Amino acid sequence: MTSPLRLLLLGLLVSGGGLSAPENRVKATAPVRDYTISFFSDEGYPRVRVVGATADLSDTERIAITQMELMLYTGGIDREVESTLTAPIAILEPTPELVHGPASLQLERPDLSLTGEDWSYAHRESRVLVKRKARVVFKLPLEGLLE
Repeated sequence: MTSPLRLLLLGLLVSGGGLSAPENRVKATAPVRDYTISFFSDEGYPRVRVVGATADLSDTERIAITQMELMLYTGGIDREVESTLTAPIAILEPTPELVHGPASLQLERPDLSLTGEDWSYAHRESRVLVKRKARVVFKLPLEGLLE
């Protein structure tokens, strides 16, 4: 069984289900309000959902999102949310499947909470990197961690 610390170091979020945007991308000259984009598994179940108060789609390679909430689902029939990542400002780069932001981040999972600043989430690697003020709270016992 993998320890929670190893999970944190190897990747906090579930892999699979790409963030690649469709070939026919929408462009807008003004920020879009109530932005939502979802990605699904091959079986049609939700994998990733990104919601924002606004999204600047003038550059579809770097979508600036305010009040972003990124939800990762288990990808199964239960449609259960596995992780939720929230940030006041985020940049979504669909091609490398990367989301990052200079300000704060909050990640919630059943087993841990993570907060910090100057962060990035690489979906392909299932990795969250926090460069400043990282704080992790484990919600499960860490038996044998220091042995």
